[in-house]
Amino acid sequence: MISSIHQYLFTITLEPEIEAQVIGFKKELFEQIGEFSSMHSRPHITIGTMLIDQSKEEALLQLLGGVCQNTQPFQIHFEGFGCFKAHTVFARLGQLQAVRDFMTACEKSTLGFPAKKKWKPKAKNPHLTIGRELAKNYKDAKAFFEEKPFIANSWISALRVQKRPENGTYVVFKELPFSEK
Repeated sequence: MISSIHQYLFTITLEPEIEAQVIGFKKELFEQIGEFSSMHSRPHITIGTMLIDQSKEEALLQLLGGVCQNTQPFQIHFEGFGCFKAHTVFARLGQLQAVRDFMTACEKSTLGFPAKKKWKPKAKNPHLTIGRELAKNYKDAKAFFEEKPFIANSWISALRVQKRPENGTYVVFKELPFSEK
């Protein structure tokens, strides 16, 4: 029997110009250290994930769609780069509060929702990954981005929903637009 359990990934995406800059950073990192995890992933900020039975999908989308309809588009600001010790380099968000508030609202909307794995991440550290799971290349990647400047702004106006069968590949499934008020 085919499992109807799916992983859902909720992200916010960037304006095309900023996305292109981040793809450029990923290419530069590849030139420095070679292959790395997230090299080919589309630039995004993860808002959360859930593992649910696909039969609950529409109810979940309604909950999150309600949050999006009550969210005004907002601007995010990037200020340089940061790292998570020993494994990840990322573009640092300058003003985290709008993203954190949105993450919290999405998570709260799913409280009590029947899921195989509840809303994650619980940590509220939004970031834009450049390279992750860097292992032995972490120090070189960190050094490469340490002094590199990056100042940018991007408007955020929707939540992107991707899904995959357990351990499958994500596909973009839906965009939930923010309020137009």
